[in-house]
Amino acid sequence: MVFVAVLLVTLITTGVAVGTSSTPYGSYNYDWDGTSDSRTVAADAGADVEIVRSPAGYHRTAAENATAFILEPTEPYADTEADAVASFLDRGGTVVVAAEGGGEANRLLTELDVSSRFDGRPLRDEQRHYRSPALPVGTPVRDTSATSDVSRVTLNHGTAVTASDSGTVLVNSSGFSYLDANANGELDPTEPVQEYPIVVREDVGNGSVLLVSDGSVFINEMLDRTDNRQFAANLLGGSETLIVDHQRRPAIPDVIAFLLTTADSPLRLLLLAAALVTAVGVAWRRVTASTDGDSSDTPTGDQHPRAALKEELSERRPDWDDERVDRVAAEFTTDNPGSKFTTDNPGSKFTTDDPGSNN
Repeated sequence: MVFVAVLLVTLITTGVAVGTSSTPYGSYNYDWDGTSDSRTVAADAGADVEIVRSPAGYHRTAAENATAFILEPTEPYADTEADAVASFLDRGGTVVVAAEGGGEANRLLTELDVSSRFDGRPLRDEQRHYRSPALPVGTPVRDTSATSDVSRVTLNHGTAVTASDSGTVLVNSSGFSYLDANANGELDPTEPVQEYPIVVREDVGNGSVLLVSDGSVFINEMLDRTDNRQFAANLLGGSETLIVDHQRRPAIPDVIAFLLTTADSPLRLLLLAAALVTAVGVAWRRVTASTDGDSSDTPTGDQHPRAALKEELSERRPDWDDERVDRVAAEFTTDNPGSKFTTDNPGSKFTTDDPGSNN
């Protein structure tokens, strides 16, 4: 029982440690700033969630029944990576790009021939907000599949979307909002107070791109704000397949990367078996270390039968030297299948066949 308990603790602790991430927006980050719950929301809505780390993931997906989720890209997309997303759109796919700033997200939009842009300046609202003006609340202005059963969307230090002529605004901030151009956290005379787009859809090729002006909408903590969870389910779970794009996102945990890389591979089973054997070995060593204490012939706790026999022999035959005591004890202990001295009978007597013995 002790061994099983230690084994389970070892396996669970090791699995949690190597299978989770502390990276903000991480798909395997289960803390407040991760997006693990967004994967669950999409799956609960009926989507088959796939983590994609290379263009191949886009090429093998049936685009007309899939949505790609690109969240706060941190690095420029390589040409082959951007081309894979563009091809996905041409084949009828839907791409959700969520970002609170311009930078890499806007560069990707250029590669995808999307004309709308993320503004990048902080959006604030002194009247319609959650807890503080930095968390403005927007409301849908069109009844679409993306806004179904959504009464409002709550941002967390987000921005606005500059919609192009071909862009369709789905959600606006309130008429009390403004873009904090100098980022001083206050409304200045040069900062217009008005509605700003925060969710925009733009058709590209045979597909469409949805721009959401804050990636924080999809983090674990913000999903509980009204009605972010429903909004996430509409966007991420509305297709048969959700592609979570990790081409230009912080790395996922090594164990997850291994499982994705070796999916359907015999190597995966072999290495998993080796990992299990290693974990069992670690657990066994912990158990034996805690019960044996050391590697001597006399463990802590109940004495080994040989040690007990040696002690009794020494008391009964003080004329025997240590070598003879060791030899006789070795002959009549559980280490010897023919032993007459066993622990099954605590009151058992012993006899010796030692030459020269008078007993």
